[in-house]
Amino acid sequence: MRESIKLPAAKSLTIIFLCFLLTSTGWLGWTYHLGSQISAGALDVMSMVVGYLLQATGIGIFAAVVHRAPHLTHRVMFLALAAHLAFMFPAIISSYTAGTLTFGLLMNIACGVIAGYYLYDLADRVGPERKASVFGVGYGLSILASWVLSLTDWYYSGKVLIICLVLTVVTMYAVRRFSDGENGQKNSFEKNSRFLTDPPERKKTGQEMAASERGTEEKTVSDGQKTQRSEKADFFLYACVLVFLFSLLNSSGFAFPSADIGKYVNVELFRLVYAVGLMIAGFVTDKNRKYGAVCALTALVIPFIILSLRGTSVSAAVLWILGYFSFGFYAVYRIILFSDVASEKNLIYLSGFGLLFGRLGDALGEGICLSLEGYVTVFVSLAALLFAATVMVFFKVYHYLYEPEPSRRQSEEERFYQFSAQHDLSARERDVLRLLLKEKTNSEIANALSISENTVKFHVKNILQKTGCKNRNSLVFMYVGFFDD
Repeated sequence: MRESIKLPAAKSLTIIFLCFLLTSTGWLGWTYHLGSQISAGALDVMSMVVGYLLQATGIGIFAAVVHRAPHLTHRVMFLALAAHLAFMFPAIISSYTAGTLTFGLLMNIACGVIAGYYLYDLADRVGPERKASVFGVGYGLSILASWVLSLTDWYYSGKVLIICLVLTVVTMYAVRRFSDGENGQKNSFEKNSRFLTDPPERKKTGQEMAASERGTEEKTVSDGQKTQRSEKADFFLYACVLVFLFSLLNSSGFAFPSADIGKYVNVELFRLVYAVGLMIAGFVTDKNRKYGAVCALTALVIPFIILSLRGTSVSAAVLWILGYFSFGFYAVYRIILFSDVASEKNLIYLSGFGLLFGRLGDALGEGICLSLEGYVTVFVSLAALLFAATVMVFFKVYHYLYEPEPSRRQSEEERFYQFSAQHDLSARERDVLRLLLKEKTNSEIANALSISENTVKFHVKNILQKTGCKNRNSLVFMYVGFFDD
């Protein structure tokens, strides 16, 4: 059992490691080359505002494609890897600014598609007990490998393309090797989450109820389903806004200015702090989702510390270290928030939305930071408003996930009818199910319903077939776990 859990996690970690190492190496190579052709301010705009927006676009493209055609998931990935490599060559070696800029921005779209793939793979393949640590360690190890590569002369020259070529080939091989026999399959970990209340195809209650039992039962189930759909829509909206605000506040607090690179900062070396933050956040979040969420919120204090230290004698290197460390917690939180929802609701195409809305927030935050440079009072006031809004939305999401209000809990009767409707149980099968859940024997059920034991056995067999359970114990476990709040 332990072996079956570890193997998918190791495969997903390898994919994340290779993909992030490839895309971050290519992205840094492009920014270094572009930085030799344009000013530092223009570089910040193109790489961390326009570039991030295009990465979000790439994630959206991947989600749209796999939503309509899941069987094309791996094909899209191979095309993205090939396009990334093709765009990277002119982006890194072009002597014309227009060429460097155009192909570099196209490369950012490919980066987004690649990110969409490995986040899809993470949500589809890895269970919740390892998901955050797999992501954090995968990113962290790729950052460590990037630093090791930066110790060579190749990393800061056109020869970095050779490194990226090798990484592309290895990544393609890994995707092909690890995807064999697993395309489109969901992992088999138990999903006892309150999100998992919608089956892939829900049948309407009114069509299933016997004529004599329509009315009250139908209205109860229908109203319960409408309430759940409304709550989930609200939650999804709040989650998108929360991730956006987290990233917006963090990026506006400190935008990692390109002017510091080479002068005060070695990016590859300082990103090791980011790797530490990612790994810590990953293990904490897997230990307890609540702890991970609270740590991410607490880390929002760091942008204010950075703002207060601006213009003082504090070295820019200290600001970069603080910024990178806190960013590790946001990075894990925004990925896992949507990855969990995508896995539990069997909507895997949504798995990249955490990074998508995060990139939108990153881009706007960078833009604000660049636009309001020199207007400290306005900057701090805006950051305070953003912080207040972020905290408010955070607790909306937090309460929905971890502290459901009593008024939102379904009554036992609503839960029972919803379960019965979803599995197409007849009126008599529902009567038998009620007694089964009370652990009554066949004889006791027969006496209670005034039917024969053979008839009870017949109904029990039908119930087990419709629910996909092997025996009574698994049926009870399924019923309790399916609606466990």
